[in-house]
Amino acid sequence: MRVEIPPLDKVDIRLLRVFKAVTECNGFAAAEETLGLGRSTISIHIADLETRFGLKLCVRGPSGFSLTPQGQVVYEATLRLFSEINSFRTTVAGSKGQLMGELTIWQMENIASDRLNPLVGALRRFRERSNGVEITMNVVPSNDVERGVYDGRCDLGLTGSRSPLNGLKYEQAYSERISLYCGSKHPLFDRSASALSDDDLRQVDFVRRGFLTRQQEMVETNWNSTVVSMHVEATLEFILTGLHIGYLPDQYSAAWVDLGILRKINPERFSVDWPVYIVSRESNAPSVLVSTFRDDLLSESRQLANQEAN
Repeated sequence: MRVEIPPLDKVDIRLLRVFKAVTECNGFAAAEETLGLGRSTISIHIADLETRFGLKLCVRGPSGFSLTPQGQVVYEATLRLFSEINSFRTTVAGSKGQLMGELTIWQMENIASDRLNPLVGALRRFRERSNGVEITMNVVPSNDVERGVYDGRCDLGLTGSRSPLNGLKYEQAYSERISLYCGSKHPLFDRSASALSDDDLRQVDFVRRGFLTRQQEMVETNWNSTVVSMHVEATLEFILTGLHIGYLPDQYSAAWVDLGILRKINPERFSVDWPVYIVSRESNAPSVLVSTFRDDLLSESRQLANQEAN
């Protein structure tokens, strides 16, 4: 029996929002707080949507929550649908000289304390205009920012990684200083930089950052690595064990350096200015919201750079 997909109405949009939240929260229970709904109500909504479309969208069981192949198709189509709805609202509001709609920004972790981070100033600039925009921000690993922009889960982001994904536009916002660190319990902690040889460094256990390719890692020697970190905080925790060395942002590490439990290893050789990018989707006609906020980020970046130079 062929099941027709009915024309969408307001109820379908509401149910799709529930489905989107459940998918992105990876389960019904985790979506309760996001949606402000009880688990039984969420379950009813998903069942109604499955009945409406004649499709099994997700599976719940001992192994956890997962989308069916049809559910994955519906989720991806839902992202495109909501993006187009938001674009329609934004375009119509823009024709009246207004900013309206939803803007989702993802940023990599642990950059809030960086004095060159333009995000706070850009938010102030954006809100100085009269607008009814709902802004959502999320903090995720650096490479997840790119994937989020690529697949439409967010509109633009700030990231320290740059992947070969087609259709993404990268613009450098600023640079953060990255250095190689060891903890006070590590054998290299009390060794001077001049006393460290390449043979010494080949004996270390290096924290490899899982969101970078090996070509992107700043490793000059064939270092051993038995641990992988997906977050800056996890890298720090590995280093503090005294068993590993790894790269950390200087602004993030400063508090532990001041406490005497972290130190740089040969900063003349193993420190670098790492670019932080504004990433957005390539488009001949970008959203008014995205282009406006992107311009605010770039303007704030230039102002902060000038202040730093003076």
